[in-house]
Amino acid sequence: MKTTTLFSVAVVALGACGGEAEDTADNPFLQDMADDGKEDSAYMNPDGIEVEVDLEGDVEGPASRLKEGPIEIGQFVLTYFRKSETMYIESLAEDGTAADRAEWLVGGTWYPAHRVPAGATLKHWRLRGLNTVLLFEHARGVDVGKSFTAKAPLKPFSVFTDARDNCADSDDHITLDQSVYWYRWEPEQTSCTIPLQDVKVTVSKKFPTTNSNRYPEYDQLTADKKLTVVVLFGQIDDGAITESETGMRNFKRYGTWLTQAGYKSATAPLGKRYEKKLNNGVLVQIDLYSPREFSGLGDFGHFANFQKALSEHEVVAYDGHSMLGASDFWARPTYPSSYQIFLYGGCLGYEYYIKPILHGKGDSWAKLDIVSSVIEVTASANEFAAPAIAKLVYGIQYGGRSSWRNILLTVRNNVGDSTFGVSGVRDNCFTPTGSRCN
Repeated sequence: MKTTTLFSVAVVALGACGGEAEDTADNPFLQDMADDGKEDSAYMNPDGIEVEVDLEGDVEGPASRLKEGPIEIGQFVLTYFRKSETMYIESLAEDGTAADRAEWLVGGTWYPAHRVPAGATLKHWRLRGLNTVLLFEHARGVDVGKSFTAKAPLKPFSVFTDARDNCADSDDHITLDQSVYWYRWEPEQTSCTIPLQDVKVTVSKKFPTTNSNRYPEYDQLTADKKLTVVVLFGQIDDGAITESETGMRNFKRYGTWLTQAGYKSATAPLGKRYEKKLNNGVLVQIDLYSPREFSGLGDFGHFANFQKALSEHEVVAYDGHSMLGASDFWARPTYPSSYQIFLYGGCLGYEYYIKPILHGKGDSWAKLDIVSSVIEVTASANEFAAPAIAKLVYGIQYGGRSSWRNILLTVRNNVGDSTFGVSGVRDNCFTPTGSRCN
């Protein structure tokens, strides 16, 4: 796993990011995927909006590290708002150029990081244009200029030394140290007496919304009369991978669901393959990789299998742990130029992993849609990816009638919350009645 050059990030799997299968759950491939007829508002998340925000605050610490301060403090802000369910801000921790994004106030003038006058004292900073999701009541009535306040440390580089566990939550899954303190940040405790500050977070841009539907690019997915899907079941439990390990059980259960829904087992170059020809002649081919083929974002030994999954499939679903943003697996592969849909089921996928996938696809949304969650994921691929894929298959079978809103509502109904959204669909061209693009 990679540790960023900006600051030390522990290589720790986020707990509960690949949910354990519930034996009582219904098989989504046998459910009625017909739409309920409700009007489609066509935004990325049925219960939220995406905006850009600016962060502004102070930093104190060693002069040699001050330029890293805004990114460090941004991680504490991310956690503060995530825990209060106020907003979900993208992380810059894995962006090697992030330190250069900061602007510094020197003598009443704002300077980009690379133009700060020699010998200037760095104290007050701002970061501009961070993508952010707002859900439910926090999304209503928000306009450019609205401000929020986050409690963050003034001295981000010495929080563990200064506070020990007095400003951290009680999560025992991730051992507390300086590198992960931001993730366990809990400044509202009376025991937290280190120097704090109010970081100002201001909505600086609202993305346009639309009242018309947006759809997956069904015409591109089925141009060859075939839909290719891969589901990567990462290892969920600690220890050796056994037949009873949660990822393995999810993998086997998913195969059972497909068999029950009329999919036939086929020869697979890797993992298990299931196929079904729809009544319109489209062949749906779903490959399942177990934890033995790829165990997660730390499995460098099976990187070739990960690359194969991304190279050969139009829909890629990942069900496994995230690594506090420290894994570079999504930045390493060579991505195909064709249109793809990614269903990312690890924790904080929106905050951490949209950017490297987008970069791998040429920094363009033209051939990419990504479904991800803004919080720690407690649902396995059986609960989030299976309904999404079943809904996609329904759309293919019935003239592209499943919009992205329909798909997200299906996921919401199965997962039980609105934490999954989809990025990159605003300019999609396909509609059931023809292209909406020139």
